Amino acid sequence: MSKRRFASSVRANVGAALLATVAGIAGMAIGQDVAPADSVAVSPPPAQVSISEQIGKEVRGLMERSASAICRVEGADEHSSLRGTGFFIDADGTLLTTYSMGGQTEDLVVTFGEQKFPASRKLADARSGLAVLKIETREPVPFLRAGKSSELGVASPVVALGFPMDLALSPSFGLVAGFDLRFQGKYFAARHLRANLVVQGGQGGSPLFNLKGEVVGVLISTVDNGSGVFALPIEAANKVLRDLQRYGRVRQGWLGADVRVTDATEFGSSARIRALRLDGPGYKGGLRSGDVLLRIGDRKITNPEDVVDASFYVTADEPLTVKVARVGKEQEFIVMPEDAPDGESPGAHFEKPAILSDRGMGLGDPSK
Repeated sequence: MSKRRFASSVRANVGAALLATVAGIAGMAIGQDVAPADSVAVSPPPAQVSISEQIGKEVRGLMERSASAICRVEGADEHSSLRGTGFFIDADGTLLTTYSMGGQTEDLVVTFGEQKFPASRKLADARSGLAVLKIETREPVPFLRAGKSSELGVASPVVALGFPMDLALSPSFGLVAGFDLRFQGKYFAARHLRANLVVQGGQGGSPLFNLKGEVVGVLISTVDNGSGVFALPIEAANKVLRDLQRYGRVRQGWLGADVRVTDATEFGSSARIRALRLDGPGYKGGLRSGDVLLRIGDRKITNPEDVVDASFYVTADEPLTVKVARVGKEQEFIVMPEDAPDGESPGAHFEKPAILSDRGMGLGDPSK
């Protein structure tokens, strides 16, 4: 798949601009001795730009740079017509949207600019809540660059750009509120970004940006009445895309381990292997019951929920480094994950190991 880069140069991070603004305001607030008016001509202080004005300027700039790579997605399922948002990830017309919008929908049509194109479904993954679509064009299409959600923290500013209902492309500005694996007793397949963004129907599938203009997530579901959102981290979306490119489908890796919480932590982790399938790849690779998991791949483990998150990024038939604590010592093993047998779920054991609704919890628009 060719990768013809679409991106104009990224503007300065708004954080620096905000710090400069705050510093300027602080400087005005500090009292200083001023010479008498008849001895020195004092120029009036320069006009200060408010933080809200600076944020607005940065968001408008981000929108101007990114709008051409964001599209409206429309289709119909067995119940009704649907409308959502998507965005291009390469110049060949591959785009991401939600499973609730593109997973089982027929007659998919993608609109960007003044053009409409029929879209084909390349992948529909209910587990991640993601759908991958493709349009055919004669010319390269603009696409967005991926960032790193791992660089975000609580209170990091983020922006979503999407199409609410039948309205024009609209921005939503907010802050990262948390990094969650579960919500109301149900579990995501991987830890999601939770952001305090106000969204409306039709904005499912919108890209979530950092203030450098990089995509850090895909809007998958809403929190409560739409006053916040959950976004699949872009790293999780990239895992799905890598599997699609290499195998034509998602190949979720399985180790055959039952992981439970232990009362006493070892090396900072409470995720203990309670049992292993003797015919499973974990046992074959050297793992044993009683081991406390410390790291799966490049992801640190501190509790069983971390195992669920780390398991999402494991791919079958790709070597995996697993670090454990055994008899008070750290040990590493190279394990070859396999495709999960029918009825088996990769990850740790929980009372309610169900992912959130495939319908996307309200981010799709059921009517035109």
